[in-house]
Amino acid sequence: MRLFIAALMPDYIQYKLANYIHSLRNNIDGVKWERSQKLHVTLKFLGDVKEPDLNEISNLVEKVVEPYSPFKMSISDFGSFPSLQNPRVLYVGLSKNKELSKFQNKLDDGLSQIGFEKEERKFVPHITIGRVKQRMSIKDVPRISKAAFDINQIGIIKSELKPEGSLYTPLKLFTLNN
Repeated sequence: MRLFIAALMPDYIQYKLANYIHSLRNNIDGVKWERSQKLHVTLKFLGDVKEPDLNEISNLVEKVVEPYSPFKMSISDFGSFPSLQNPRVLYVGLSKNKELSKFQNKLDDGLSQIGFEKEERKFVPHITIGRVKQRMSIKDVPRISKAAFDINQIGIIKSELKPEGSLYTPLKLFTLNN
């Protein structure tokens, strides 16, 4: 099964981002837009995992989550990877949060000790909102209004690739201490 670990968004942020995505649809063509219920912050993509390994992953995530309080975040800006001149992924950026970065690093370290490759790229907290299907350049950067929120849930998510798009199913959820 194909898995990733994510920080989950509160419903009101998913709703706000869904409205933002809707406003972009008329201005940007050639993009496969994400549905609001799929919006999250990817902390670690695990790829194909054997079902018996889920327990070990779950135990590790639970230990890493234990000392953390909810992460205070805010929406910061619109962006794309690798660049606005050659976008492949469109995203909404989030404020920097040292605790979230430390959490992601501990998670990555722990997972590397049980056989998952350590991430080489620097962690950039963001919410993917669309994937570019054709070559384009974005000249007018769409604005999004800032909004503060707390991340208080981490999930182990199963991703199934379907012809109509991927389907995400939370397998385990962990709540950050208040």
